[in-house]
Amino acid sequence: MIDLYKAKKAFQNYISQYDMTIPSIRLKVVHTYKVMECSEYLCKQLHLSKENSDLASLIALLHDIGRFDQWMRFESFADHKTIDHALFSSQLLFEQGLIRGFIEDCQYDKIIQDAIEQHNRYRIDDGFDERSLLFIHLIRDSDKLDNFRVKEEERIEDILYVSLDKVNQEHISPAIYQQFFHQELIYAPNRQTHIDMWLSYIAFIFDLHFESSIQYIHDYHWVERSFERLQPVNPQVNQEYQTLKQIALEYIQKGVQYES
Repeated sequence: MIDLYKAKKAFQNYISQYDMTIPSIRLKVVHTYKVMECSEYLCKQLHLSKENSDLASLIALLHDIGRFDQWMRFESFADHKTIDHALFSSQLLFEQGLIRGFIEDCQYDKIIQDAIEQHNRYRIDDGFDERSLLFIHLIRDSDKLDNFRVKEEERIEDILYVSLDKVNQEHISPAIYQQFFHQELIYAPNRQTHIDMWLSYIAFIFDLHFESSIQYIHDYHWVERSFERLQPVNPQVNQEYQTLKQIALEYIQKGVQYES
């Protein structure tokens, strides 16, 4: 049995040890609950059972639980420079035993662990059965969907750790431009500039699994809103930026037409 009320109380108790006045800590708390909302949206669109919907919500609640210690240790969320936050979250839950504070029933442990460990992978590992893949795709899509809200509501300084003026003066790395141009998910360690980072977030659309996720991006105009936050000052860079915007918009529009 999954008791989401109990799980949410346990989560509140867990995060109470962290300073909520730290922007990055607060950001991840809000993100956690918003990912749950995105998960609920997808589950409703997919007409999943209450059990499956509740399990997806629990995974969403716990998927970033390692982020808080990650920030306190390194003052960074860059996994390739610090620790893999998904594996660390899994270790906290299943090696250190925190999972039993969120759910007593152990029958879902393997699915929860697999979904959390796979949610930030560049590519999903092979070997998962259909049921496991359902929850892996749900948390991956839900996480990506809320990242668009995060990138709009939060200050650029709290997301990219530099001023907006500095970002707008940068260039787009050729490798990143080519990956985006060919509608590919961007491999994080390849990013060289903060504009590269920004484009890598928008490129999440190329890895969305569910048609409902594409519809969500379309309905909220997330591609347009994300691109509008930056205004590269170099004419050539701005032209490249607008080209990639058009590619992203066409990708979403095609996905919506395919669904209808």
